[in-house]
Amino acid sequence: MTKTKSVAIYLTSMTMGGAERVALNLCKGLIDDGYEVDLVLVEATGELLNDVPAEVSVVDLEADRVLTSLLPLRKYISSRKPDVLYAMMTEPNVVAVGAHRTIATDTRLILSEHNMLSRSSETIKNYLARAGAWLLYPLADAIVAVSEGVQADLLANTRLNGDDISIIYNPVDIESIRNQALEPVEHEWLADDDLTVILSGGRHVPQKGFDILLDAFLHIERDDVRLLLFGTGQETESLKRQASALGISEQVCFLGFVENPYAYMAAADVFVLSSKYEGFGLVLIEALACGCPVVSTDCESGPAEILEQGKYGPLVPVGDVAALAASIKQVLNYPPESNSLRTRSDDFNIETAISQYESLF
Repeated sequence: MTKTKSVAIYLTSMTMGGAERVALNLCKGLIDDGYEVDLVLVEATGELLNDVPAEVSVVDLEADRVLTSLLPLRKYISSRKPDVLYAMMTEPNVVAVGAHRTIATDTRLILSEHNMLSRSSETIKNYLARAGAWLLYPLADAIVAVSEGVQADLLANTRLNGDDISIIYNPVDIESIRNQALEPVEHEWLADDDLTVILSGGRHVPQKGFDILLDAFLHIERDDVRLLLFGTGQETESLKRQASALGISEQVCFLGFVENPYAYMAAADVFVLSSKYEGFGLVLIEALACGCPVVSTDCESGPAEILEQGKYGPLVPVGDVAALAASIKQVLNYPPESNSLRTRSDDFNIETAISQYESLF
């Protein structure tokens, strides 16, 4: 670079989630590469705020929802004049285009899509966001899709063409994950050498397919196997009721929010992604970085790309309880070599993604 450039990363908040972790890693990578970085939030809340590097300026638009952040975002762009405005997720993307195109600015606008537009739930809010994407995405200077599947979904559901979209896999802070994986984790099941532990987690929402995982766990049929499930969400209580109805409550532990899931990944025998769909499947890379074997649904999109069509972990059809149980048992009986899993995760490090973003900027 001939000069330090300024990048504004715009998203809803820093509440624990995949896109938010990506934003955090982008902040780290851009700062390390000499950029000035503003983290522009609809509302400056969330557990991950504490992890934002001190060199990053956190800008609180103080809006009660994404749509009402349009005017504060316009004001921010006009006053700060960042070289690049990088928006994340569908609704912020739509608002970013609205703010950017209604003022005179030299700021380059880049939108990033992290999930499948076609898979969003049929609410009025999501319908309007999809309509906004169809109408407004072509007005951006560039579009980033976080996987080949997301790119294909954008091509099918917007007016974009292939030349408009760059595929850049999400940056993962592999070094930090491995350092955190070394921290002790206190759970009686992980401390018991006679037990085998399956781990899964994320937001407890229908997308993640935890109901399928509970059904599959019933088919493992081994007295020494336990399931740890971290995270919270709208389905937590129904999942607990399901575990009780299946008679597996004593073998399943709902951990709630876990500050350091990587220590659990390093100690578990297998990590399972049971999602019905994903934009990328970041958690698979995090598990691989810890040397933890993985099993994943072959969902749209990301897992097959991350696992190289099953080379680094079995891929099973979405919703297939028997196949998921069989693959989990296969990995428990014949675990892969941990170093190969760690090596695969290195392909998704922050430096690789940042070099691609620099070209786009």
